Amino acid sequence: MNLELAEPWALLLGLGAILPWLARPPALLYSALALVPDDPVSTGLDRLLKCAGSAAALCLALALAGPYLREQWVEKTGTGAHIVLLLDRSSSMNENFTGKYLGAKTSESKSAVARQLLGEFVARREHDLFAMVDFAAAPVYVLPLTEDRAAVEAAIAAAGGRGHGITHIAPGLAMALDFFAGRPPTGSRIVLLVSDGAARIDEETRDRLRQSFQETRTGLYWIYLRNPNSGRLADKPANPNESTTPEYFLDQYFQSLGIPYRAFEADNPAAMRAAIAEVERLENLPLRYREKLPRQDLSGWCYGAALPWLLLLIAAKTLEIETWHA
Repeated sequence: MNLELAEPWALLLGLGAILPWLARPPALLYSALALVPDDPVSTGLDRLLKCAGSAAALCLALALAGPYLREQWVEKTGTGAHIVLLLDRSSSMNENFTGKYLGAKTSESKSAVARQLLGEFVARREHDLFAMVDFAAAPVYVLPLTEDRAAVEAAIAAAGGRGHGITHIAPGLAMALDFFAGRPPTGSRIVLLVSDGAARIDEETRDRLRQSFQETRTGLYWIYLRNPNSGRLADKPANPNESTTPEYFLDQYFQSLGIPYRAFEADNPAAMRAAIAEVERLENLPLRYREKLPRQDLSGWCYGAALPWLLLLIAAKTLEIETWHA
């Protein structure tokens, strides 16, 4: 039972409900009781007022006891997804889309543009659950899966700053997939990777990631922030060397995972905005999620229930005639 009382002792005040029935009317002398006519209206009114007094006492006692419904989790159905934001924090993200290094605080860097557009994306996704991981040389656990929009937007805004020169995507992907491990699937699951580069992934790590993606039934979207000096993902390099063209081979590996996967190449802010809009369009499936309802105070309802009975008693008292003159 979710109903509880803040002050249970106040229920003892409800014993006052019997007082109207214990009171006796004043005794009157009649010369002959047989001459006193029956007065069912007065008798009924007397009983009504006693019931009103009892009901008012019970309602007020219950209100003073402070009834409330405990906080609880309810399952709801909406549209959306469980999304892990996997954001590249390498130093190259502080360059603009032409490859010029601008520093960590400029609004034109790839990092700043990504943070702005991801923040807008989160604000629009009312029923999604978001988690966040940063990565460069190593992954950084930022935020677990949550529906707290303010926390997610603050985490994205705080992802600026000077990054490292190395990009290791594999540990970041592994940490992102850990958010879904052991959790029953209740909707669409995706990892949204935002990165401007890649690195070679060894064969053993490839196998582990492939198994994790398939076991958790997680899709992958990669928004590849490229500059003019970077190759396109669809262009097979003339020299098949994974160390010089890691992005191409990473894309090929992602395509082999056997999961929903799509890559977007963005070489300017408008292209990145379009890529995020496409992700938003694709990930709009039915989603079951749990929402926490806060504690609900019910004492106001009890005071409201007592009010009509109190008004009836006040009206009766106002109309009462204590002395009658013939």
